[in-house]
Amino acid sequence: MSGTRKRPPKAVIEKDFDDAIDRLEKKKPKDPLLKRLAAEGRLQINFSTVAKEAKHSRTLIAHAKCQYQSQRVRVLQLMRPGEVAAPRTASEVISRLRADVADLKSKLHAALSGQAAHFLARQRAEREAERWRKEAQRRENLLKGRDKLHMVNQDGE
Repeated sequence: MSGTRKRPPKAVIEKDFDDAIDRLEKKKPKDPLLKRLAAEGRLQINFSTVAKEAKHSRTLIAHAKCQYQSQRVRVLQLMRPGEVAAPRTASEVISRLRADVADLKSKLHAALSGQAAHFLARQRAEREAERWRKEAQRRENLLKGRDKLHMVNQDGE
């Protein structure tokens, strides 16, 4: 034996990757570690898991100028870019919490500013309403006073 392995044909590798992607989509992997992750509900579809399931190198599908672009595109479509991965180190946790605190502080500041604006507008409206109430009362009193004066003039004649 020469000791060198022959590389399988490109069509075989493509089929291996496609089959691996299909199995991972159905949550039915063959790899023991991936089976355990699927049972725990932690199985994710990414370049590493697809390569592990297909038993081929991750570099064949992971980089931008890889040999198997159609499989790379399928994996990218199945990956969830909006999903946030759990932090692995304390520094990641701390930085994520600091970002959350900064975000919450800005939201709180915006909410308090809006609340203050509404409070001041309400105070202004209440003062304006009180002014109009007093004006209406004054006019009503004036009209009642004129009626009395008018009646006195008619009776006093």
